[in-house]
Amino acid sequence: RLEAFRPPVPLLWAVQRACPRSEHRRGRTSSGCSARRASSAALAAMAAQLREIVERLNAEPFSCDLSLVAFDEKDPFELMEVLKMVLVFLDKKHDVDMREEKTDAMYERIAQFLLILGYKCSYDIEFQQGLMSGEKATVHPILYWLLNNLDALKKRSYLAKFCMSLDVPEEFLREEKMLETYQQYKELQSQFKATHAHLEQERQGRMNPAELQREVAQLDSEREQLAQKIQQLKAKTANDQAFLVLLEVTSRLRKEQEEEARIAEKLQEQRYQLELVEQLYIERAGKLREMQEAQGDGENSAEVMLKMLRADVSKAKEQLNRVTRESEEKMMRLRDIDSALSDPPVTKADIQDLEQDIGAMSAEIQDLESKIHEHNQDSRLTVYKQQASLVGKRKETVLKEQKDLLEERDVFSNELSSKEREYEQMKGYKFMARDKLKDYAASLRDKSQKFKKMKAELSELRHEVAVLAHTEDLLRAKDPTPQGLRDVESALEKASVEKSQVDKAKGKTLDEISSTVTQINSKLKEKKNRLAPQIKALRSVRQNFQQVEVKYLEKRGIYEQAKSVVDGDLTKLAGEVKQLESDVLESEQKYYELNMEMSGYDSKLTRASKEARCTRREERHSDQFQTLTEEYDSRITNLDQQVKGLRAEQKEVKELHDGNLRQKIAFSQLESLMKIKLKVASQEGQAMQYGGMMAARTMLDASTMGIERLVIE
Repeated sequence: RLEAFRPPVPLLWAVQRACPRSEHRRGRTSSGCSARRASSAALAAMAAQLREIVERLNAEPFSCDLSLVAFDEKDPFELMEVLKMVLVFLDKKHDVDMREEKTDAMYERIAQFLLILGYKCSYDIEFQQGLMSGEKATVHPILYWLLNNLDALKKRSYLAKFCMSLDVPEEFLREEKMLETYQQYKELQSQFKATHAHLEQERQGRMNPAELQREVAQLDSEREQLAQKIQQLKAKTANDQAFLVLLEVTSRLRKEQEEEARIAEKLQEQRYQLELVEQLYIERAGKLREMQEAQGDGENSAEVMLKMLRADVSKAKEQLNRVTRESEEKMMRLRDIDSALSDPPVTKADIQDLEQDIGAMSAEIQDLESKIHEHNQDSRLTVYKQQASLVGKRKETVLKEQKDLLEERDVFSNELSSKEREYEQMKGYKFMARDKLKDYAASLRDKSQKFKKMKAELSELRHEVAVLAHTEDLLRAKDPTPQGLRDVESALEKASVEKSQVDKAKGKTLDEISSTVTQINSKLKEKKNRLAPQIKALRSVRQNFQQVEVKYLEKRGIYEQAKSVVDGDLTKLAGEVKQLESDVLESEQKYYELNMEMSGYDSKLTRASKEARCTRREERHSDQFQTLTEEYDSRITNLDQQVKGLRAEQKEVKELHDGNLRQKIAFSQLESLMKIKLKVASQEGQAMQYGGMMAARTMLDASTMGIERLVIE
């Protein structure tokens, strides 16, 4: 307490007189009270907003474990990290390192995402600077809006990826490919919207059977309660006219609400139809623009229009095929669903009947197996067994022959490869295949034709040589030694010798080629003759293989069909078993809960019985108290006394608070005054000590009730 330090009133008055600024400050604060009252509402709203943000961040799925003080003391970077955490929950593309990302890119990413989500603000330079610097006045409202609409915004962020329309300029839409792509994009977008709406309806329509059973039981109990309440109300208000009027008004209200709901549904349908009409309008406008451009071309307008109409027809056919295929698939699915729904629900009795049928079937199988075993032991089947054994032996011999033939074929192939290697070592190249041999034969034909031509030319040259020789003889007869005749003769002799050598070489090459061709043909014939029986055997084996494969495929189809039936039965039984196990677990959980409640009630009952015995003076609760109520009453009285004492102390502190505050302010002012006085006195002493001129004269005035004052002139 500060009563011992309270100064007398004259001291307070002196301090106030010595410090007139405090009076001015007090007047200024009184004039600003109205502004403070005006801003108190805004501060309260901000405090409520901060409290809501902290509560949402502490809840799932964030679990930040923050307090108001800790959240308010976060620096701008930490505040932006919190905003990033919320944005990452809405969309994973915001999971980036903000230290490495540029501020402009960060602002563009967040502002674009907020604009898609529908956050309403100005998006001006002030908002940009506030978001880039992480100011509380900008980030706190964003967090408050995001956290209050978290589920709806998560769904909106998912749909925005597929439903946001792209603004394509008209000059790009004039191209056919771009227009087709844009139309496909719009079609896919509408399909996505329809599929998503259907999925939402399915999710809302489907429920867990256990939940449905609980809801049905709850609705039955509520129906019974409502029936009882209605009967009671009817009994009470049978003769009350005002209630009848109220009932009529409420029925009208209910009808109006139902009508309002129907109108809202119709409004949604009309909006959806409006979107479809807008898409059709865009498509028709594009086609009209194309037709106008085609007509503007002049000469080739008819051809262009014909091409466009053909393209439209092809597109319409493709759409028709797609629609028919989708309709067939949906009709098949609808038939399957109808067949599944038409089947009666499976109950425990049905499961028991199926188990009994399974047991009966297994017993019949065992009986049939025993009968088959007995029939196999019959003497009349020995003939068939002998025939089967003979067929098996024949089959084994055929398989052995086939194996021997295959081994012989492998041996021949190895011999052939070895011969080829020997031929390569001897001749330097491998023997030719059939195609190469044909090519080589064609080249030989060409060479033979050339040879014939050359031979004809040679015969002509020989004929000319004979003519020239005859002329030479005639000329020799006339002139035995003409000029240059011997040189011509020597040249002709040399040419004839060279030609004869070339002819011999050609003849040799032709002979060699013909001999190699005959050898190759003979080898091919020999190998064909060797492989002919093996090829016949292989054909028969292939026929047998085809027959066996057909039988195998038939048996495999039967097996797969039976397996699918058995698998379906097993899946049904597994689902029923899981459902029964879940029911058992729920019943066990209820059993344990009831046991816990019973134990609690038993403990309460024992405590109540003990209290009853204590009240009857049969027992004593404790050494100090007879009963538990007396103990509680004594504790309550003690707590009441403590509360009264604390309230009295609180009242006393409230009464003395203003005086103590003024006393503290006066002491602080007095302290500052004494420091000034000490400073002035020290300066005066220094001036007197050094004999300098005094700049001021001080004196003590004790005329005011014995209080010292410092007067500066």
